[in-house]
Amino acid sequence: MENRELGLCPVCGQGHIIKTNRDYVCANRLRPSDGYSCRFSIPLRSHGVDVTDEMVRELITNGKTHWMEMCNQDGFPYIGRFVADPKGYVVEAQMQAIDAVCPDCGGKIVRTRSGYACVNSLSRDPTCKFIVPNYLCERFITQEEAVAFLRGEPDVLDGFYNKNTKSSFSAYLTRGKEGKVELSSHIGVCPQCGGKMLVGVRAFNCSNFKNGCEFRIWKHYYGHKTTLHEVRELLEHGEMTSPFEGYNAHGNVHNAILRIGSKFEVQVVPYKGDKK
Repeated sequence: MENRELGLCPVCGQGHIIKTNRDYVCANRLRPSDGYSCRFSIPLRSHGVDVTDEMVRELITNGKTHWMEMCNQDGFPYIGRFVADPKGYVVEAQMQAIDAVCPDCGGKIVRTRSGYACVNSLSRDPTCKFIVPNYLCERFITQEEAVAFLRGEPDVLDGFYNKNTKSSFSAYLTRGKEGKVELSSHIGVCPQCGGKMLVGVRAFNCSNFKNGCEFRIWKHYYGHKTTLHEVRELLEHGEMTSPFEGYNAHGNVHNAILRIGSKFEVQVVPYKGDKK
């Protein structure tokens, strides 16, 4: 034990803060006086931060530290600070608004330790429950991906992991029956057999592939990564209405669209502009 005193406790205001080989602790927690035992103790390392004498002095003087980069339990970073609390201390995450609004109440969406939450869900008397988790199936959801989803422009995301099957999979963000944000791999109906079209690792495949249906839409054509919107459009209308830039074997750029042929093959055809 170093037993170096740094000042009076920010919680009880009576005991001195002492640095030990494990934490910064109030002397009234170690040696209660008059039957009172203070609860203040902060580990030397907490939430990915090496706690310093300076931070403890900030707690003593201001009741809170400066903002700093911290990590949640999954190891992902966020901006937060330590705040003195009757129970010892708490961690307060900085509210950073992202460029999107809550689909339920129109409130601002802010970054938190758990995800991208409606600001109206964070008050003492919350009026909203909406949140986009920042970690699903062993994968971090980036701010850009959350914004795209909230703007109604979700796309297929790779790199999710199923612990039960011990396999990777691809999916997109959607909302379940109760409004909770979740993952889905179902994107439409197979035009050949009526089965479910599912997101695969390399292609969008029919759920009846084991029963002989070979219809699929590859994720890449001519150097272009097909988007969720494009695939849905292809399934619903039989062809894309907007072109993409493709590259031939010589590196030349040309505009093309995808079209489902008479034998349910996906064709790449030149785009000839808007139909008259």
